[in-house]
Amino acid sequence: MTIEIDSPATLLDIADIHGCMSPLVWDICREMRRNGRTWSLRIDGDLIGVFGTYGDEKGAEAWFAVRPAASRHMLFLCRQIRLTLASLDYPEIVVFCETEAGRRIAALCGFQFAAHFEQREIWRYGKSDRRGVAEEGPGTPAAAGAGAAAATAG
Repeated sequence: MTIEIDSPATLLDIADIHGCMSPLVWDICREMRRNGRTWSLRIDGDLIGVFGTYGDEKGAEAWFAVRPAASRHMLFLCRQIRLTLASLDYPEIVVFCETEAGRRIAALCGFQFAAHFEQREIWRYGKSDRRGVAEEGPGTPAAAGAGAAAATAG
C-alpha cells in the first residue's frame, strides 16, 4: 500500500472529492484553500480525501471530505489527524458535525462535544483539552458536563 499526503491540496483534488457544487460552495472551498491549510490523501494513487483548517490566531475550523473507500483506512486517518492537530498552533479548533459518522470521527480524532447549532453539533479541540483539563466556564464542555460520551448517549 502506497500512501501519499500532499499539501496544499490542489483545487482539482478539492473539486474531485466534492463533485458537483454550487458557485457559493466552490467560492468557500477556494477561500479555505487560499487562506488556510489543506492536505490531500491518496492511497495506491487513488484520491480518498481532502482535509483542511481555516483560521486565525484565535482558532480554526477543521474540515474534511472523504470517499467511501476511506472507511477501510479510518484508523490510519484518525491517527494522522490527531498528530496533525497536536502540531498546529491554534489555541482552539472546531468542527461542525451533521451526521452520526461525523460525530464518531470527531470523537476519535480528539474533539469534544461543545454545543448544538441549528441542525449541527459543534465539537472542539483546544490546547487545554489535549492535556485532559478542559477550561471551565459557561458553554464549555467541562461546564456542561458534555463530551464524547454525552454526545453518543443523547
